[in-house]
Amino acid sequence: MTATPQLTSAAVPKAMRAVSLRTELLVNLTMLATATLMLVVGSFVAFGHLLDSADASLYLTAMIVADVAVFVAFGAYQIRRLILKPVEDIVAATDEIAAGDLARRVPAGKSPELVRLANAINWMTNRLLEERSHLVRVEKMASIGRLAAGVAHEIGNPIAAISGYTDTLRRRAGGSGEVEGALDGIERESARIDRIVRGLLDYARPAPRSRHAIDLSDTASRVVDLLRGQGALRDARVSLELASGLPAVYGDRNEMEQALVNLLLNAADAAPAGGEVNVVTRRAALSEIVAEKKQRSGDSNEVDVPRAPNARLHTWLSAAGHPKEMLQIIVSDSGPGVADEDKERIFDPFFTTKDPGMGTGLGLAIVARLVENLGGAIWVRRAREGGAAFVMLFPILPENARPGVASVALARSGA
Repeated sequence: MTATPQLTSAAVPKAMRAVSLRTELLVNLTMLATATLMLVVGSFVAFGHLLDSADASLYLTAMIVADVAVFVAFGAYQIRRLILKPVEDIVAATDEIAAGDLARRVPAGKSPELVRLANAINWMTNRLLEERSHLVRVEKMASIGRLAAGVAHEIGNPIAAISGYTDTLRRRAGGSGEVEGALDGIERESARIDRIVRGLLDYARPAPRSRHAIDLSDTASRVVDLLRGQGALRDARVSLELASGLPAVYGDRNEMEQALVNLLLNAADAAPAGGEVNVVTRRAALSEIVAEKKQRSGDSNEVDVPRAPNARLHTWLSAAGHPKEMLQIIVSDSGPGVADEDKERIFDPFFTTKDPGMGTGLGLAIVARLVENLGGAIWVRRAREGGAAFVMLFPILPENARPGVASVALARSGA
């Protein structure tokens, strides 16, 4: 199901103020006909005495031809200005788009009809770009997933063997400080490789078949408490805005927890000492999600957070049938944020903006895979706090599409 293309927010007021093409044509032609009639009447008044001459028929024919010529010339000019020239511009732009220049956009005309036509073509072009990017990303992810599974299994056994040999050497080292230091380095780097391997397996594993009810607010609260207890959030000021009574998301609870753990650890790592990390759960309307700008109830008028169109969002909304309401989780921080050119790449495996040796580049790739397994979508935008805001959306399933009571009971019992 695809969305009906709408006028952009910038074009709507202009289109509403502009006169429609039909009205403008009718007004211009009416004015032209009136002017032509007045010209005929004026000509008869001014040159009426010539009708009594021998060349009266010649003068009359000349006046009629002149009136018709003026009518045709002015009418052709108006048709050229109002219809033909804008259509030629649209055709030229669409030809360039069809030739492969997907960065080309159709200029908006002066009438509401031409504005709607230009917006529809531009919307179609944007969707083509989004679908192409999505297809490339899916194919790349599938290839990397297959590669990751094979590499992880091949590397796992040698790493286990290295760990065993390290323990053997440590027992025979006899307390030598230099040898112990080397063995510590081997264990540390082996553990790092093991984390990468586990990340690869987490990324490549198939989606779970069991689906249980998940309370988003309760899950977010428990994950924050867990990380606080471990001291992982001690350098950040964490605030929670968790809505109560939200519909359940159906999927694997452990996957939801893992996704939130990864996002919160990233946020805490990105935020400076004493910085902010915010977690929000809410029920969001489609109009709010796709709005270009939005303010919280406590924001001042100076707060301006633009919402640029996002390919992941549009793809997911199209696949979900553009639901009027959905569930939203936002994990934001006051760190440096994510550069515009990296907003899609950060979900690719092994892409990281951290210094060498500080990250594997698998965390957000795994989060994206987990969220997709849960039927949702994730993307990043600029946060009000100045850093990055990772937004997750999940569908609100109708009653007849939810798992049975037995599954819900198992989920609540912790099975």
